[in-house]
This record gives sequence, structure tokens and C-alpha cells, in this order.
Amino acid sequence: MQSVSADPLRRQFLTMKDRFLFIGGDKRMEYAADFLSKKYFVDMVNGADMPEGKYEYIVLPLPVSRDGVYINAPLSETPLPFQLISQYAAEHATVFCGGANKSAEDICRTNGLRFVNYFSDEPLTLKNAALTAESAAAILANCNDSSVFGADIAITGGGRVAVYTARLLKAFGASVTICARSIEQRTKAELDGFYAVDTEELSAICSKADFIVNTVPTELFDESTFTCMKRGTVYLELATLPPEPYKSRSEQYGVQYIYAPGLPGKYSPKTAGELIAETILAEAEKLSKVN
Repeated sequence: MQSVSADPLRRQFLTMKDRFLFIGGDKRMEYAADFLSKKYFVDMVNGADMPEGKYEYIVLPLPVSRDGVYINAPLSETPLPFQLISQYAAEHATVFCGGANKSAEDICRTNGLRFVNYFSDEPLTLKNAALTAESAAAILANCNDSSVFGADIAITGGGRVAVYTARLLKAFGASVTICARSIEQRTKAELDGFYAVDTEELSAICSKADFIVNTVPTELFDESTFTCMKRGTVYLELATLPPEPYKSRSEQYGVQYIYAPGLPGKYSPKTAGELIAETILAEAEKLSKVN
């Protein structure tokens, strides 16, 4: 645990309503805590010494959990259980969550706490998608001896991350195909100037691709799809899927597999963290006016 309040002399003048506790998270949450500390008292729990007292605002990371059992805390020395929420939350406190999470929501419901999914904020999700796309383009541009310029690239999915990644890669001179189930997403992709196909054509598209970018958090690629890929094709995983079985299939068929979830936390944690902090700050100040 560390306190990140910028001015320790202010602490004696701060009330419980000025207190934020960050539990877990990666470097993004450290930057978010630092941003909020310019105005509020902020503590962090990362598995070492534990703070004392109660907090009006509890902030959980993005994503909230990787395994559904513990709070996502890659920087922590020990696992952080969800029970820490009720341990540190003041009466009627607000719990800010980086996405929907049943464990956190159940604790909030049981203890009369307010649950806020800050990642449901559309401006934040759009900006986070843009950061993800920027990092994805950088990875592809440096992952092997081939150039993105002139390459055939297949992107699965038609959501924010897929669209922003496609736009960047097209700007770099790539030929981009978006593969999506939704006819609406395919139509939007076509109107943006991309070639768009249904997922039923996935194998055919992958057989021509130099780079494949997956943004769909469900298993689209079966073994037959990997057999269609060219040896040396790069497969970039941006969704929340576990590495297996795709990693093993890639190795078996000579495909370069890159596991890259949570790119803003790795490549642009300061910007990503400050965007999270701005969203939380706006919501906290809105709630304070209501109360």
C-alpha cells in the first residue's frame, strides 16, 4: 500500500468524502491515483501494508478481475480478494468498477454500496479503443521483417477496437478486410471504405492474410481455419480470450502468435490512467452534488 496524496498537509482538512482507495490494477491505476491525488486523499492497496480506516470511494481496476476469483492486481505481492471492498468501504460508499463484475456487484448489493461501472462511459471506451488501436498498429509494424504497408490484413469483429485499428492500418497503406457476423457492422465497414465479409468466409480471408487481428472475445478460429493460414502469418490477439488453444495451433501451423490484451495498460498507461481518473472524477463530483 502507498499513499499518493500530493500534499500531506491537506490530509487534516479532508473528510471521509474526500478519500479514495484504489485496490489492485496495473500502471494505469497508479497514474489514475496520482491524477486524483492532486485534489483528494488517495491510498492504494497492492498487497503489502494495508491501510486503516474507511473510504467513501473504492476504485477497482480495468479489467476488474482476470480469473473471477480475485481482483486484478498484477503489481500486488499477494492475491487481493473481493472482500476488501466491504472491509474498506464507508457506509453508502461508491465502488467504481472497470466493467461489469458479479462479485463486486453482489458485495455492493449486500452492503448497501453504490456500484458504478466507469467503463460504461462512452467517451472513455472510445478513447481506450483508440489507444488500443495505436498500440496494435505499433506491434504489427515491428513484429517481423515484413511491412504493414502493402500487406493484406484481416480483422475480426466490427466494434470500436476493430474499426479504429482498421483505420490506422489502412492509413499505413495496408489492404484491410473486416470479418464480422453483424450485417450492420459490415455495412459500416464498407461505408468506411473497407472490404467486409461474414464470418462464414473467415477461412478464405485468413488464407490470404499476412496479418490477422482478432477483437472478438469468443472462439471464432477452429483448427481448420489455422490450416488455411500461410506460414509466417502473424496472429494478434486483442480480445480477452485465453492463449490456448490458439497459441498451440499457431505453433503447429507456422503462424506467429502474439497475445496482447490490455494494451493501453502496457503501452500508454499514463494517458489511459488519466482518462480513467477524469471519468471517475466527473462521476464522483456529480454524485457529491446529489448527496
